[in-house]
Amino acid sequence: MSAQENPAGQGGVHEETAGDAAPGVDSNGPESGTATLSPEHVAELASSAIPERWAVEHNVYTAYIVEDLPEEARYLVDRHGDVVLPALVFPGVEAADGSPTWQIKPATKIGERKYVSPSREYNPPKLTVVREVASPKVVLIVEGTKQALSASVWAPADWTVYRISGIWGWRIAGEDGGPGTPTPRLAVVTGQKVVIIPDSDAKTNPRVFDGAVALGEACDGYGATSVRFARLPGAGKDGVDDLLARVPEDRRTGLMESWEKSAKSKPADLDKRELARLRSAVAKKDSVKRSEAAASDERPGFDVGGDPRQLSLNLVEVLARVSGGTRLFRRDRQIVRVLRDDTDALRAGDLESDGLQREILDVAAPYRMVPQMDGPPEAVLVPVPGVLLGLVADHPDEFPPLAGISRSPIVRPDGTVVTANGYDGATGVLVDLSDDVVGMAVPEHPTDGDIVAARELLLDLFAMDGADGYDGWVFKTVADQTNAIAALLTGPVRASTGPSPLFVADGLEPGAGKGGLVETNMLLLTGDNAPMMPIPDSNAEVDKRITADLLAGEQLIALDEVQDAESGRCKLDSGALRAALTARTYRSRELGKSRSLSLPNCATWWALGNNVQIPADMARRVVPIQLDSDRPNLKDRKNFKYNLDTHVPAHRREYLGALLTLICAWYDRGQPEAPHTFGFASFTEWQRVVGGIVHLAGFKDFLGNVMTVREASDSESVDNRMHVEWLADGFPPGTRFAARDVLMRARIDGEVAMPPYGWEWDDLTAQKLSKYYGAHRSWYGTLRVRADGKMHGGGKAFVIDDLSSAPTSSSVTSAPAPPAPPAPGPRPAAGADGGETIGYTDRKGFRHDALRAMPPMTGLTISELAGGDPA
Repeated sequence: MSAQENPAGQGGVHEETAGDAAPGVDSNGPESGTATLSPEHVAELASSAIPERWAVEHNVYTAYIVEDLPEEARYLVDRHGDVVLPALVFPGVEAADGSPTWQIKPATKIGERKYVSPSREYNPPKLTVVREVASPKVVLIVEGTKQALSASVWAPADWTVYRISGIWGWRIAGEDGGPGTPTPRLAVVTGQKVVIIPDSDAKTNPRVFDGAVALGEACDGYGATSVRFARLPGAGKDGVDDLLARVPEDRRTGLMESWEKSAKSKPADLDKRELARLRSAVAKKDSVKRSEAAASDERPGFDVGGDPRQLSLNLVEVLARVSGGTRLFRRDRQIVRVLRDDTDALRAGDLESDGLQREILDVAAPYRMVPQMDGPPEAVLVPVPGVLLGLVADHPDEFPPLAGISRSPIVRPDGTVVTANGYDGATGVLVDLSDDVVGMAVPEHPTDGDIVAARELLLDLFAMDGADGYDGWVFKTVADQTNAIAALLTGPVRASTGPSPLFVADGLEPGAGKGGLVETNMLLLTGDNAPMMPIPDSNAEVDKRITADLLAGEQLIALDEVQDAESGRCKLDSGALRAALTARTYRSRELGKSRSLSLPNCATWWALGNNVQIPADMARRVVPIQLDSDRPNLKDRKNFKYNLDTHVPAHRREYLGALLTLICAWYDRGQPEAPHTFGFASFTEWQRVVGGIVHLAGFKDFLGNVMTVREASDSESVDNRMHVEWLADGFPPGTRFAARDVLMRARIDGEVAMPPYGWEWDDLTAQKLSKYYGAHRSWYGTLRVRADGKMHGGGKAFVIDDLSSAPTSSSVTSAPAPPAPPAPGPRPAAGADGGETIGYTDRKGFRHDALRAMPPMTGLTISELAGGDPA
């Protein structure tokens, strides 16, 4: 190949030679015989048993400036700067075709590379001539540049010496970047006795051992008469040059001959078992090196070409160690991520594959080993394969559970207060406090004076209308005021109390301040405005709203406009909401998917409306806070003591300090119980904790309005009480009756007859009414309807019990004893009164009324004759 045909030639190939030097010095370097070496390089070569004269004859020289380098190597100075020069340059030519090539040794190692060769588009060395003789006795192939040069100095004159840049440097990489094939330049060994000299670590490094064996097989394939391996006596990576430099000059040629004579058929005596052990050890060591090489910004590297199971476990370990408890958590057997939204508030969300990819790349450097043409494979950073993302996502248990996110200090179950940002393992809450609240001091043992000061501060904020001459909160009663303060106290202890009830801010007229009440609560707890939204109309939409808020880890959930003014319907009649209020973990379905969810519930719940008519099933789950006033123009008030929009944020730390002081006082004094008139089912722990705190602080009438509002707001109870009272007028307590008798009585009474809750008389049949009585056995006031066997003509019999007629010694919760059977004697037939009519349907489907024809009877009934209960 001519210099014009070979890009590596650039300025042409020298034709002259000096002594035994190989031709091919680059035209940009010194002419043959005029090469110069720095004193440092002379000393370095001498330590490798290479005399200066010999090096110069082989055109080895020192490049002091960039122009001294081969042209295609000058980019190194631009890229790496002063670490390159002065460089040691080894020009050369390739076997078979004589094309020029080179290697340089930079002043400082570049990365892991001691030597740099031409890149693939030029003429990288594959089998470089060091010395060629006609009809050689032996052909040496030596690993390493200086090693080969040293061998050519001291080998017998009838030996040919070639060098390879590395033990695998004789291959040509394939177009696809694969391992490649042997260079065709190895054809020069045809018919020759070949001795390969790898480094001394061929007996300990399986990469060197395997490379030497593969080279031997390639030489054999190109027709070498024999292929043997010289076994160097050195240790580690000792090469020919190191060993020759350790013996006197007059013994060096003899040493070379002894290596040739003792050459073996294998690079080292290693059996398969020993090779497997060495390969495993080296693979682990290489993996660490590659990880370090691939790592950047302190991210550990991971070879994605390894065992997927182990790799996924390693990635999970790094993710959990670096991001667990800060950005990544576990919720409902899934890994979730916490990020800040546009308002700078932390929100939790599902971690999709793209998000998981980013989280991994933030903490790890995944790479893939890519084969290189003239050296070992290099690590190239790559994305995490999809299969690995799935395996990582399948390990949620390595991350801490997330119960919620709090922007206010929280109190653990043992009473300790958390005022530092970060994840709290005791409660599962991620605390995210603003700078004005972080680290706030709370007394461990509050005094009576501390308690009084805290109580007065909160009463001043929630002052009743007219206090000290100012416009204020129009709480209907003191109980409403205390309940509003209890709602505020719920926030810090919420993670410790389990379920908490729904606080219903009920404005009995517009402008009463229910929105301001929730806003104040939100500002104090989170430092932000309340994200209020109208409650959806359907139960399915309510479920979606609850699911979305709990997924995000909301601290306060406010449901607005719960009372529909047009229809009179209260939208709190929602099974999803009832379930959420009483559950520590809310079960739902993931939006847009079929997967079920189990979401921790640490939110404080609010509902807002005007004249809220609380449904029966919801009545036992609410704490009413009624706002009412007979003042005219309530919306136009302006003589307020504070502008809450500015006052509350400015004094947030003080108010939170007051709340925490009262909480700490209750824990410090042994968690004293507060007296209560009823048990708040489903919220007993909340009632115990919050009730104990407000009682110790001196707030009055906690939950004092709950039972009254339950009775007044429970439409079902009210309607059923009126129904039972009407029923008792027609069927006095102790009188047995059937459902058909009630329907007949309703026809007679007309508009006076009160149907049971949710029904119209026209829609009721005897069967439906009988089922209703069977399902509604509660006491309404002092009355209830109770099943009492069978009627004479079949069908269920019922009777009304009256607590007011029960013996005074009986418990108020126990049912009265059934009435004594009447004495035998005259009585209306089957309970019929005189002139009683009955309804019936004729064969054509028309309804008729008729007088009851059965006459009165006297004497004993069949049941009485048999000794049974009269019927």
